[in-house]
Amino acid sequence: MKKEVLIIGAGKIGRGFVAQLFYNSGYKLWFLDASKEIAQLLNDTKKYRIDLAGEEQDITEYIEVKGAFTLEDQEKVAAIINNVDIIVSSVGAGNIAKVTSFIKDLLITSKREKILNWIICENANNPAKKMKEVLLENVTPEFADFVQTRLGLIETQVLRTGMLAKQEVIAKEPLALRMQNWWTLPLDKDAFIGPIPDVKGFVPKTNFSNELVRKLYTFNGTNGPIAYVGWANEYKILHESALAYPSFFAQIQEEGAFGMTHEFGLDEQEQREFMALAMKKYTDPALNDFIERNANDSRRKLAKDERLLGPALLCLKYGRLPVAYAKAIAAAYFYKGSSDEGTRAVQETIAQEGIEAAVKKYSSLDETSDLYHLILKAYNSKSFIF
Repeated sequence: MKKEVLIIGAGKIGRGFVAQLFYNSGYKLWFLDASKEIAQLLNDTKKYRIDLAGEEQDITEYIEVKGAFTLEDQEKVAAIINNVDIIVSSVGAGNIAKVTSFIKDLLITSKREKILNWIICENANNPAKKMKEVLLENVTPEFADFVQTRLGLIETQVLRTGMLAKQEVIAKEPLALRMQNWWTLPLDKDAFIGPIPDVKGFVPKTNFSNELVRKLYTFNGTNGPIAYVGWANEYKILHESALAYPSFFAQIQEEGAFGMTHEFGLDEQEQREFMALAMKKYTDPALNDFIERNANDSRRKLAKDERLLGPALLCLKYGRLPVAYAKAIAAAYFYKGSSDEGTRAVQETIAQEGIEAAVKKYSSLDETSDLYHLILKAYNSKSFIF
């Protein structure tokens, strides 16, 4: 019997990365997405195009689809969930709780008993913990036992970048995506219940909680400064910003590495190699990735445990002032390049109450923190504009 997987979130990572790994490993693909338009297109075409970005020429592959559903198709989705042994979600950090609650209701209704592994592809801090809290809230002892003993919640490190395909491709194939040519998905080996599925690209790792934070603080912790400082200096393309200020972004990475090597006991050379992978990714002109896509929702990204504040605070914790990170954080507070609710909220707070109130509200810092004063100094002097 052919293996099947339900992928929740048919966006760039769900459709453009995870689905490709499963498809190339012999799985039938089912999708669940909030967009009726995307679900309809998937059902109509039964396939979509992925272009792997290359410096000279892209590589094109077509992915076949078994079917797709929306949130209205609860009975059909419940039947799929009852049948598959593995599901994957990539819905964005802000939607994790909502989607978890939706799947929880279907699991309760279907009274599933057999083991289910849920792979979580989110750039978020401790997503499995947050999901388990939702799953265990106000449930019967029987369902709680299922969650605790037969449901694996597996965190991952998503390192592949995805974009829309080129305009001439989209005009003919609206589901097409253009993805980075990256094939590995590190994930939490210890979180699986039962055998780990044989999927090309899976790299199971132990002690994964540290690995997840290291990925967020190294990759996203490099991406965020490149995006926000780039926008402040009137760049629109991510790699152009990264290439414009190599010494500044090297300092960003050094500050992050200083805190992480002390906090997690990392090997310094291994961390430098990890940092080099991140910079190679964000300086790759083949991706041609837009700054706005990486910088939107500044409210979420300015939180205390996120990609900017997290590595900066670890650096400060071990005795080094995160001067470069303070400039990047100030640039994030300066950012006005997106119209999303989170970015608008930050700018409205600054306009109405001042930068001091905004830093206290969104980054949970106050006058007792050296980082608070560094951010205010950088913001007021605009020292992130080079």
